[in-house]
Amino acid sequence: MRNSFVEKLVEYSSKKNNVYLLTGDLGFSVLEPFIKKNPKNFFNMGVAEQNMMGVSSGLALEGNKVFTYSISNFATSRCHEQIRNDICYHNLDVTVVAVGGGLPYGTHGYTHHGIEDITITRCLPNMTVYVPADRYELEFCFNKIIKNTSPKYLRLAKGGEPDLYKKKISVSGNIVCHEKISDINILSCGSILNEAIDCCNYYKEKGINIGLFSCPVISEETKPELKKLLSKEKIFVTLEEHKKIGGFGSYVSEISVGLKKPARVISCGVLSDGYDLVGNQNYLRSLHGIDKKGLIKVINKVLK
Repeated sequence: MRNSFVEKLVEYSSKKNNVYLLTGDLGFSVLEPFIKKNPKNFFNMGVAEQNMMGVSSGLALEGNKVFTYSISNFATSRCHEQIRNDICYHNLDVTVVAVGGGLPYGTHGYTHHGIEDITITRCLPNMTVYVPADRYELEFCFNKIIKNTSPKYLRLAKGGEPDLYKKKISVSGNIVCHEKISDINILSCGSILNEAIDCCNYYKEKGINIGLFSCPVISEETKPELKKLLSKEKIFVTLEEHKKIGGFGSYVSEISVGLKKPARVISCGVLSDGYDLVGNQNYLRSLHGIDKKGLIKVINKVLK
């Protein structure tokens, strides 16, 4: 997805001369196509994320469309005050692009886990959060981002993710239906969608249909769609590579609880312990029960 993002940015910048990209000393072997095409519109701000957000705000105030780029935890936690006060408070056209959302940098330990970023960003004023599952959802999100002139957070995985769609997404709203609604349904957010697809295929072989929906946009404009879906009085299992507290599952539960007949929402996300353990993404997903096997365990309990 990282490379697909840069390809889209280069394509967009060829039509607009006010597109700027700032990086916090990251993105080597990824950002070069943009740098080559727009050398005067690129700035390596060094390991100074707070300053990067301040400079991006200044550029946006001059009528530019600005993108910042860093690893998820550095892109949000280290400079949260500047995103809050400089970008969101002034409702500026800045997209905070984060790679490594979730656990893909798991071998680096907790310092590089991107598991609180959705909580941090979605509560900020004027902010829209985009969490694509693959390069096709990224294209879907990018087309929305270039039209959105308010603050945005784009959460990408590390790179090398499989294509989960066979072709470009064409939907009227912000929720993509993979498997039609059933008594039990999975609401997935981000690249962890592949685990949900594998889980649904497992039950298909047993003659059981599990509904599956992907939600790449977390915003006020997505709420009406989720309300309509949650009003079906079914069971919904939310899946995210993020802490349960304040993340996608919390977002869905907040919407459900406001309904006359709230849906039953079961949240699957990163647990409150296990942060001291180090391992690759698949190992950590298994540890937190958010892989295919973990989902099957949760759904089997519901079926019983």
